[in-house]
Amino acid sequence: MLASGAKHLGFELPWYLGFITSHHDKLLNANHPVLRNPPQLISMFHRSNRRICRVSLVFPPLFVALAVPLSVQAEESAIQSPNQAAAAPAPVASTVDIAKRIDPTDFKNRFDLRSEFVDYGTASMQTLVPRFEYAFSKSLGFRTELPIARYDPATGGTSAGIGNLLTRVAWRALRTDDYSVVVGSELTFDTASSAALGSGKHVLGTFAFAAIDLPQAKSVFFPYIQYGKAVGGDASREDVQYTNLRASMLTRWPAKVYSFVEYAYWIDHHNAGRASSQIKAELGKFILPKTGFYVRPGTGLSGTDQRYGMQWSFELGMRHFF
Repeated sequence: MLASGAKHLGFELPWYLGFITSHHDKLLNANHPVLRNPPQLISMFHRSNRRICRVSLVFPPLFVALAVPLSVQAEESAIQSPNQAAAAPAPVASTVDIAKRIDPTDFKNRFDLRSEFVDYGTASMQTLVPRFEYAFSKSLGFRTELPIARYDPATGGTSAGIGNLLTRVAWRALRTDDYSVVVGSELTFDTASSAALGSGKHVLGTFAFAAIDLPQAKSVFFPYIQYGKAVGGDASREDVQYTNLRASMLTRWPAKVYSFVEYAYWIDHHNAGRASSQIKAELGKFILPKTGFYVRPGTGLSGTDQRYGMQWSFELGMRHFF
């Protein structure tokens, strides 16, 4: 039992070491009665053996007590600002990965899947959108997504199938300690299986956004602008020309939780500059080092009956990073 107890300490202990350590003073006296009394000698050995086993049982709980605070500290520091994540030393690789997940200017391979319901007032649409993003480098990324949609007008006549294929190339043109700038282009192809599931146009959009670090608020602010215009497609369908302005705030919370609030303002240049606006709020959590889930409700603020307006929306999604 003593040898078994010693293994808890991480090394082999000779069976006689505990006995000698506990009773060396007595053993120095060769005439001690213990040496002339075998039953008493055996009893002393058993008592010594039990004491060492009890000591060995202390080490596993002690190790757990020391390890738990370290794991909690690593979790609380997992979600940092993009610039902090780049500069801070990271003894644990998974912690660094989680911190960088929330930096949209640091491109990485990822797969997203979201389900969204949008109520337009006179109709509604349910979409399931798989998205894949490939990073050529940390500063250059490619994205593609193809929605599977169901459109339900209030007058009846449901349409279901695939929507328009979207492709996107983005390049981080500038990065400093305090902010980054990304520019890029999107090309949406008229691949919808039904007229109700797409615009009927190939649309080219150019965009730019910045990521401004606000370390005191544990947040990042994103101003965004995009201009889109039809470059082909069905000539009988309504033309597409718009400007989209967005202002977003990403805030990091403890336990790998984050929030994201986005205000969007649309200008429909094809229809005399009619405008609409909406706001969406996202709450997400990384339940695994490379996988997070989120909910994202939204509501229309103005121009809810316009082409780019809506009454309300609700989205559920997941993100996985490779």
